[in-house]
Amino acid sequence: MHIKRTKLKQTALDVQLSLLRKAIFHVIVFCFGMNSFAQTHDPLSLHFQKEYQVRNSYNSFVTISKLDLSQDVLNESTYPRIHLTSPGCDFKQDGQVLLISNSSGKVQESHINLGKLNNYAAIDLHIQEQSHGAHTASVLLSFYKDKDNRIVVSQNDIDAENKQITLQVMKNGRSVLSQTLSKEGIAAPNTLRVHLTGKYLNILLVKNEKWTCLSSLDIAEHFELRDKSVIEIFSLCAGASLGSGESISISRLEQYLTPGTAQADPKVLHYEDGAPTVDGNKIWVAVTTRAFGTQLYQGIYSYDIQTKEWAITGTLGFNKGDGYLRQWSASDVFFDRTDKKWKIFTVSHRDDHQLYSGESTDDPTFGFHEISCAPVDYPSVGNEEDPSVIFDSEAGKWRMALCKNRGGGYQTLLMEADEWNGSWSQIGIYTPKSSTGILIQKIGGQRYVFLGRGKTPCPMEVLSYPGMKKVGELNLSEYPYGHNIWPAIIPVTKASGTAYYLLTFDRDSRTGPRTYGNIHWYYAKEFAEGFREYEGYAEQPLPRPE
Repeated sequence: MHIKRTKLKQTALDVQLSLLRKAIFHVIVFCFGMNSFAQTHDPLSLHFQKEYQVRNSYNSFVTISKLDLSQDVLNESTYPRIHLTSPGCDFKQDGQVLLISNSSGKVQESHINLGKLNNYAAIDLHIQEQSHGAHTASVLLSFYKDKDNRIVVSQNDIDAENKQITLQVMKNGRSVLSQTLSKEGIAAPNTLRVHLTGKYLNILLVKNEKWTCLSSLDIAEHFELRDKSVIEIFSLCAGASLGSGESISISRLEQYLTPGTAQADPKVLHYEDGAPTVDGNKIWVAVTTRAFGTQLYQGIYSYDIQTKEWAITGTLGFNKGDGYLRQWSASDVFFDRTDKKWKIFTVSHRDDHQLYSGESTDDPTFGFHEISCAPVDYPSVGNEEDPSVIFDSEAGKWRMALCKNRGGGYQTLLMEADEWNGSWSQIGIYTPKSSTGILIQKIGGQRYVFLGRGKTPCPMEVLSYPGMKKVGELNLSEYPYGHNIWPAIIPVTKASGTAYYLLTFDRDSRTGPRTYGNIHWYYAKEFAEGFREYEGYAEQPLPRPE
């Protein structure tokens, strides 16, 4: 019994000591923070394992407007009709299908008006059936101002297995462009798709969920659709030109934001200090949306880290004060919590090739947004790209890393300013050429500057901040194809610590020059146990409109 009592006393003492140690630990954590006892990593100690790659092509959407066939679409107060002949075609709704027919004794042409036409968006018109007689039972997708000013894509019913697709541009009553895009091998049901990318008109045929680009045209000499005063005069219409007894049926007319054919130049949306905007498992990424040839514009995408799902959520067009919505891209987008405004730094690709910036109180992560902007105040040589902007609270300055080409290739610069829209001056440079995809980001509580520089397999270099000296290269399990690949480092703090991810892209150009690319996603094998990369940021979710 004496031995048992002694063991019981010892056990009670152990329990008391354990409770005391835990209490002391919690007091220390409360006073000094969890990071005082956390495991940390530096960039060179992380090993990024490739998880997958994907090319997103017309596989997600945000609806802007549509013919809502679940409602009464024959109500002309909602969907007005335009008759270019008298008496016009007959319209009838049969459930989820709109039937257009001609019961008169001569050719009739009529349209249903969906309303405003939007740039940097796609339009799908699904043709269910075409029945022709002496005429061609033509289905018409039209950008319409009036009878004398319109852009019309037409699918003409030649016979059961052949539908001819044509494009005609009418200006001031005169046909200024007429092309036959496809002559054979098309049979309804099928979809006509038009993707507007600034001044370009891309016309696609979709059949059995597979798309083919029939034409990609610059139509600015006829109608400059980047000009707000021009595109605002047009409405989006669908209709038919029918001979006597002919009919067509359509089951979808929708205008939507699209990921296009590929994505490149990823920059994660963040707060002013560089902390990624994270909401649960979801992040948002500013990615250049590609189409055909050299066409590009700025897209905003959501990504679910757990489900691996990408989706287009927003698109930005940039107005420098001349009324044009420009196709600039490779933007850095962040939310400044000090004034509760979004800041956007972008690159004027296909224009004067320098940096512009603007701000907005609207949430740019959903829908189309026009960003009013002005040139960033810095000594430009007309060849700067890929800004990464943060506010460094220790320095009390705004800092921006970018690449600049004075000749012979891009060098990496570090600049600073007292205000985000103030005058920027250079404080550091990494002279080796040629670099792109510049990023300021933290790993292990220390900021670094990351960049891609070199041929395939392209090294992802790590520079000291603010010293701009090379400290090494990132470790990847495999490298994407292409030169100057972007290293988008993403620290995500969870309940038990911080995980690190890497997002990049390749230079696969399957739909024309520079139509990069496939998205590549990596995760670091190492986990920073008990460490918060940005103290407190996880409790501040991405601001949403009410």
